Amino acid sequence: MMAIQTVPGVTQRMLPNGHLQLSCRNTSRQVECEPVAAAMWIALKQHNGDVDRASAVLAALWETDVEDTRYDMMLLAGSLCSLGLLAEV
Repeated sequence: MMAIQTVPGVTQRMLPNGHLQLSCRNTSRQVECEPVAAAMWIALKQHNGDVDRASAVLAALWETDVEDTRYDMMLLAGSLCSLGLLAEV
């Protein structure tokens, strides 16, 4: 199981176009997530960073393969970790 958490100083804001803006006060970095990535972020937050649980919920909602959804979520989490917005726990 992989679990992640938001690093200190990161804030989130939903934009009118359905995108999610992530900002880090510590690094001044801003990232805009498209709606699918925004849904993944929200699911991760709702499931306390548990990638397996979050991807299972989204796969059921989207009627997609849970392993494919988990893979996509891992890619997103990896990108956000490398940008300093998320960290593995």
